[in-house]
Amino acid sequence: MKLDRRTLLLSLPVVAALPRSIYAFAASKRTQLLIGTGTDGKSTSKGIYVADWNLQTGELGAISLLTTIDDPTFMALDKKHERLFAITEGKGKITAFKIQHAANQDLSLVKVNAQDTKQGSPAHVSINPDGGSIYVSNYGGGSLVSYKVQADGSLSDPVSYFLTKPVDSLSEHRQPHIHEATPTPDGKWLLVNDLGSDRIWIYSIDRATGTLTPAKQAFWQGRDKSGPRHLNIHPNHRWVYSANELDSTVDHLAWDGNLGTLTTLGNYVPTLPPENKSKSYPSEITISHDGRFAYVGNRTRGDEGVTVFAIDQQTGALNFVQLAIHGGAWTRDLTIDPTGKFLLTACQNSGTIIVMGRDAKTGKLSAPLHTYKLDSPECLIFTT
Repeated sequence: MKLDRRTLLLSLPVVAALPRSIYAFAASKRTQLLIGTGTDGKSTSKGIYVADWNLQTGELGAISLLTTIDDPTFMALDKKHERLFAITEGKGKITAFKIQHAANQDLSLVKVNAQDTKQGSPAHVSINPDGGSIYVSNYGGGSLVSYKVQADGSLSDPVSYFLTKPVDSLSEHRQPHIHEATPTPDGKWLLVNDLGSDRIWIYSIDRATGTLTPAKQAFWQGRDKSGPRHLNIHPNHRWVYSANELDSTVDHLAWDGNLGTLTTLGNYVPTLPPENKSKSYPSEITISHDGRFAYVGNRTRGDEGVTVFAIDQQTGALNFVQLAIHGGAWTRDLTIDPTGKFLLTACQNSGTIIVMGRDAKTGKLSAPLHTYKLDSPECLIFTT
């Protein structure tokens, strides 16, 4: 077709409208929240749930069952949002799913395969940043298992297995309890919290095979009876913050990715203000996207909330800002939404997911904005 002046002029409104249409399509992409639950005991939950997330208001849409699976109390999502891995806590299983999206962006899970975790009571699963291997922490047996993620998304047989032994005669150390294994952002190392030895074990990762090898500094030793549970690595990749379940504190550590070593920095800090003498049994710690604030989920037997710390940008030290009471019970997980404007808590015993507003400048959290009922919510993951 000959492109004359008249044809060109008539086509301009269409051309001008194209960017707006493209932007509108991008803006319409749905953000969803995946929810892992406990399914045993009195819980009526059936597995993994999903709900739409409103980025502007911090509201959840209808919560619906995505797939039936026993006790998916922790999950890991790859960076491409194509693969999901979920533990089955009570039966010692790890399941690989493929994520599919329908034309209307409805999300579905297709089971690829499942593997045994070699011991019961897995508590955590994580995935290497390159998506090539995953790591399962068996709390009850005190062991760590790694698997290769194969080309079709299935999990290989275990490629590494470490059963930790008691480290001394202290009664709190009579049995190891591996609670979390965290790969470093470069995918080269694995930091493993062992509540039953007060240690963080360090392994190097062969990214081609998923094989783990103990580092030259095999572990960082915490205080007796501190109970390292979960950790988070600062966006600068140099600071590590470990939440201790037994003595209700957070340790600040320096990470050297060249040497594979952890070193204590400064003093540990309590997760509750000095006037509050309760045990908080911290469960999870997360860091804001800009690295300025840390948030710790407490499980006190009373007024329960999230502790907010400001992170000194020069030293990495934690400074208490706020204990934000949310009214739920037994905060098992917490996460910041993709906009950074909201923080969500999964409160296991009260059967609630609670949304709190977040001030990006001060780090402070609002009173609860929205509360949603679901039996035994234990893991929260956003799909974007």
